[in-house]
Amino acid sequence: MNGADEGVSAWLGGFAEAAAVVLTTPSACRDAMLGALDRCWEDLQQVGGHRRPYAQDGAEVLARFDAARAALQHALRAAGAAGTVRAGGAVAAADAAAGSGAPAPVESADRTDTAPPDREDAGPAGPQPPVVDGAAACAGAPGPGPAPVAQPSRGGAGPGFGANAGSGQDLTPEQSAPVSSGPSADALPGAQPPGDGGPSPVDPAAAVDPTASRGATAAAAGGPESPAGAGAQAEPEPDPLAGFAEALEALETDLLAEQIRYLPRTPPAPAADPGAGAADRVAATWQRVHMALLRLPDTLRQEWRARADEAAAAAGLAVSAEDSTDPDVIVPGLPQGLYAAERVPLAVTDPLAAARVPEEILLSLGTTPDAVTGLPATDPRPAWAVRAEQAIRLVELDPELHVAVLVEEQPSVLASPDARLRYRRHLDRLLGSAGSSQANRWPADGRLGAAHNLDMVLGGLVHKRPAAPGSWWWQWRTGVSLILAPLAENAGYELVTKPVKDWRKPHIDSYAVKETVPGVGQAEEPLVQWVVWTPLKPKSFSAKNERKGRVVIRPATHYGRQAAP
Repeated sequence: MNGADEGVSAWLGGFAEAAAVVLTTPSACRDAMLGALDRCWEDLQQVGGHRRPYAQDGAEVLARFDAARAALQHALRAAGAAGTVRAGGAVAAADAAAGSGAPAPVESADRTDTAPPDREDAGPAGPQPPVVDGAAACAGAPGPGPAPVAQPSRGGAGPGFGANAGSGQDLTPEQSAPVSSGPSADALPGAQPPGDGGPSPVDPAAAVDPTASRGATAAAAGGPESPAGAGAQAEPEPDPLAGFAEALEALETDLLAEQIRYLPRTPPAPAADPGAGAADRVAATWQRVHMALLRLPDTLRQEWRARADEAAAAAGLAVSAEDSTDPDVIVPGLPQGLYAAERVPLAVTDPLAAARVPEEILLSLGTTPDAVTGLPATDPRPAWAVRAEQAIRLVELDPELHVAVLVEEQPSVLASPDARLRYRRHLDRLLGSAGSSQANRWPADGRLGAAHNLDMVLGGLVHKRPAAPGSWWWQWRTGVSLILAPLAENAGYELVTKPVKDWRKPHIDSYAVKETVPGVGQAEEPLVQWVVWTPLKPKSFSAKNERKGRVVIRPATHYGRQAAP
């Protein structure tokens, strides 16, 4: 290490020591630093050894880059966790290597109005990775070539409550540990040691410098310097990820062909960039496949997920053991920054989970990151906050979702930014009303009414072909409905416990509004296919039901088999 190297190390060490104190002390300075480092992390996430110009770098440089990026990720995660449970004090740099980049709590007065203003900025917003030239790419920013598919952020500063901003996947300790001098055979995911059949399809060492390749070809066959090679052009190098992209697309085709009872025959045509490379195709198809699996019965979902894992392993991009076994992971991550793991817990059991929700959601509910953890166990606002963040994230991940924000409307698709903005605005208003009913202690029936209205939009996400009973989506919808149970009890109501698959026409008349949603399916399928608005019933048999729900019903029976969607 020369003098310049030692100077850089010393300054970075000093930065880390001072930043550790700031990042664990709730303050405006903490918020500014956390946001800046989170944006830095998002920019670094766009760098991958399979992309040009980074593939031209040496294996050791790429491995150390991965280690530095992983260390920043874990430091941000630790800073976010520490900020929600500490009032101040320094934390050691080693302690900062284990946590999350969630937004810092900000002091704010509780909201007491009945609904939040209709904000024009309620849609996806936030910092975007800058576009820089090839020279800047050497410093870790995105360089020229196909635009990478932005990957989702699981908290922290980013567009639309952590929507696609490139948070990256969790790396194993081996991947994030410092790298010894000299290239290592397993320094990068997918790399193979010498003598084991050569580099893997995505080994950065296999991505040869195109300039060097052209020079070698010219020297062997009469290059531009010789008359025989004048004007000759080298063939473009094949994308090392093209085979994996084709394998995933074939897997998606098989999935849609075999699971026609639960999925449409063909997905909506993606608005793909004609110049998108194989890495972008891999990320987009990987996400579509795993989001589709959430609609299958759990056994089928696990079978198809294993097939996707096998395809990734065959391409030298094995899914980590953590992502394969974590029940909260709905889309596993892929190595080398190809895709960041998506986690959406079905069970909301962490008492601090609500404090890590973006502050905008908490303010809509009339609380703050500091205050939400002190609410009584009977207050539904922490659960609403977590489910609202999940709903917003799911809408970003699944363009096939539909919702009806008014009971008079039929569910409409949420694929466009305008549709998602409209959904977000209605959700904000209903969160504000439900939160105000709790903060201002409305009468029991009023609190139930505000909560029931919120349920229609928060939990009303549905696919044109509703997900299967017992699927991940079915469990998530049930979790949202259960938030109403104690509120209904206090107001003389209760949830309808009869499984909707056993409903008949009299049950629909008793528990559902007349504006039912037409489903898609065969005559042998259950009459009621999905719940878009949780049905309630009064405890008293003589009382009128003022809290009916809304359901998706099978289309009217016709002769012969009906075509699947």
